[in-house]
Amino acid sequence: IWTADFILGDKVDGKDTYFVGEFNCSCVGITQQLHLVEQVADAAIEISTPKAPEGAAPAAAAGVPVMKPQPANPEGTVIVLECRGGSDKGADGHRRDTIPICNALIKKDWCAMPMFYDDECCEKVKAELLTCKGFIARVNPGTYAGVTQSVLDQMLRDVAAAGVAPMSHPDVMIKMGAKDALVKIKDLSCGMPDTYAYYDIESFKEQFPKSVASGTRVLKQNRGSQGEGIWVCNVKEGQEGEVSGATMLCLQEAFDNHKEEKSIDEFMTFCEMYIKGENGQLIDQRFLPRIVEGELRVNMIYKTPTEVVHKKPAEGGISATLASGAKYVSYKPDAPEVAPLIESFVHQDLPKVMPALGLETAPIPLIWTADFILGDKVDGKDTYFVGEFNCSCVGITQQLHLTSKVA
Repeated sequence: IWTADFILGDKVDGKDTYFVGEFNCSCVGITQQLHLVEQVADAAIEISTPKAPEGAAPAAAAGVPVMKPQPANPEGTVIVLECRGGSDKGADGHRRDTIPICNALIKKDWCAMPMFYDDECCEKVKAELLTCKGFIARVNPGTYAGVTQSVLDQMLRDVAAAGVAPMSHPDVMIKMGAKDALVKIKDLSCGMPDTYAYYDIESFKEQFPKSVASGTRVLKQNRGSQGEGIWVCNVKEGQEGEVSGATMLCLQEAFDNHKEEKSIDEFMTFCEMYIKGENGQLIDQRFLPRIVEGELRVNMIYKTPTEVVHKKPAEGGISATLASGAKYVSYKPDAPEVAPLIESFVHQDLPKVMPALGLETAPIPLIWTADFILGDKVDGKDTYFVGEFNCSCVGITQQLHLTSKVA
């Protein structure tokens, strides 16, 4: 809504001329012209609907999803919460799966819309969320300017405490995504009982030499991704037996499969950076030799597996990232190749996971993944151990056919 003020100029060929004296678009009112509100609504919809460049295909055909009209009598409202910027956005400024998720909810007669968060509009967003039945948080932790994760998390806690359904609750994302979740599930069949968590340097230096003396171990930092700060550690050949700070270790990082050697003391000093700072911790687990066969990622929507991806490392490597040369093969959850994994995790362990994490009253995340490594065969059957959970903004951009299940 805006105005333009004109002043008459000299006539030219008997016709008036007009010159702008001022533009005004700062909160122009239409209190005396309320009959124009429908035109305002039509214009607002036109402005907010993404347009393809001139000469291009229509927006939907060009890959930019268009929001469907909201239902006349919705069952309730769900807000999909995002942050501006970041590498996960499309041409319309939204995550590429945000509008499809909204449209899937709209199709089921729910009002659904995206909303952007930053710290400056925290109270405004909170007030809006408090009017809804639920929210879907689609914010990658720590990747956006103007967003303080702790402020966002506390606001979402307050909203959830007021009775708005969280998808997912910030405490669920923190506890489930932290590496020490592997310690908390160590008594489940998908966990390893000889798993340790180090929250301080003293306990790390006390226990780790004993652990690595017993066999090959894997150290995992809590921060980082793509295998960064995940080390396979074993005592150098010829130095087995009683170990000391001078005992040499053979080390390999999962990030890029590179190898190096350090003494136990040198390596523990190096690893102190993983423990220091916010959310610093190290997880110490037994090495599973079948990691060379790859890892299995189970993609989940709430309680339902939707896909299992086998990530096979490059020859001689342990990294399952595409950048390291790993190959990915996808299976449907009912494929016979993955039936034992689905049976053991989804049908047996899944009901016990949230209580094991201290989240008895929290619902399972909306969209999440669980990564597994093959263990030794027992009675001729494969065993599977969780290497990581991820429920922080897992994308389904390549699986948009699943939006109905998300809704």
